[in-house]
Amino acid sequence: MIVDVSSKGASALFLNFNEQRELVFERIIKDIDFKKFSASQARSIFQRSWEGRYFFNSRRKLVVLAGADLATTIPVPLDFKRDASIADQPITIGEAEDWFARATAKIFAGCRLEAARRLEAGNIDTVLVNQRIDRIAIDGRVVADPIGRSGKKVSFIIELTFAVRELSESLTPFFNAPGEFFFAEAPQAQLAALARIKPLPLNIIAVRDGGKSSLFIFQEAERGCSVVYRESFSWDASTAVRNIAQNFGISFLSAEEIYGMYVRSEVSDAAKKYLDALVAPSAERFFGALDKANIHGSAYLDAPRNISLKTPYHRHHVTIEDVPVASLLEKFGFSSRDGKLIDPRIVLRYLAPFFELYFDNNRSELNELLKRKLHWLA
Repeated sequence: MIVDVSSKGASALFLNFNEQRELVFERIIKDIDFKKFSASQARSIFQRSWEGRYFFNSRRKLVVLAGADLATTIPVPLDFKRDASIADQPITIGEAEDWFARATAKIFAGCRLEAARRLEAGNIDTVLVNQRIDRIAIDGRVVADPIGRSGKKVSFIIELTFAVRELSESLTPFFNAPGEFFFAEAPQAQLAALARIKPLPLNIIAVRDGGKSSLFIFQEAERGCSVVYRESFSWDASTAVRNIAQNFGISFLSAEEIYGMYVRSEVSDAAKKYLDALVAPSAERFFGALDKANIHGSAYLDAPRNISLKTPYHRHHVTIEDVPVASLLEKFGFSSRDGKLIDPRIVLRYLAPFFELYFDNNRSELNELLKRKLHWLA
């Protein structure tokens, strides 16, 4: 079960696959009350724990993806220089644990302040829910695991993921439960999956109603590392629909239906001409925000509804593309009878993060250790 949760609500995709790794889309449920959902699942965990069985030992696994308005990940590149007297000795897990603990303590306050600003929450309501290390190098040489190796300088990226307190408290039973539970900031996981089949830089424009849209840029940074940057994207995804509602004197929901018909070219030529004029101001503001961002490479739209834009769309140094459904399925070893009919938005929203999290190969002993030490910073 893949749950996508934002401040506007939650939805869930029930996904299955057979021995041939053929995906089966069981159903999508929209407008879930996530607070009630998480509470009911928590009761199930505690009940089965009492009986000696656990929710996560069942066939169903749970993936929770938090929208950009509920969670944010901050990457920080760090170096640690080892004392010359021990530089030729193997690194122990105790030594590495000490580095990462000191690193987190050093950057935690500043990162939480930035996360609180992004999430528009107070410091007290901005909670660290995950920390992990990635892209480790010793004396400039990339290594999968520093333990047992020697060297003078260890470099790495530490990623701190923060969530608003309400979401964090809803997920506490899952974080503490045994078995497999996957959680991530959705855009971060989406970009990680796309990067397996597309060259950097990559961009996701997470457009939202109300103007709280965000731009996520995955690109090479200093020291040869690749990190995700987050910026604001000044565009309101609902402007065109509201213009239609106001001019027709109808509800927002009815205007959405008309807008959907317009995007799918299901209206008459006369209606299209009239709607073109209503949609144009919103489109101009979108392209203005895109030009201001000055991004390069491929870009993907994570939007609550389709927008009137034929893809691939080239503009300056960026190309807005559809999500490469077939390439993602092939990369992760899956197939689907309805592969050509899968909505790219569903792939970006649910499947790309599912692939990346479910087959994450960065579950090292050190990262598991860092997860267990989250409580003292919460």
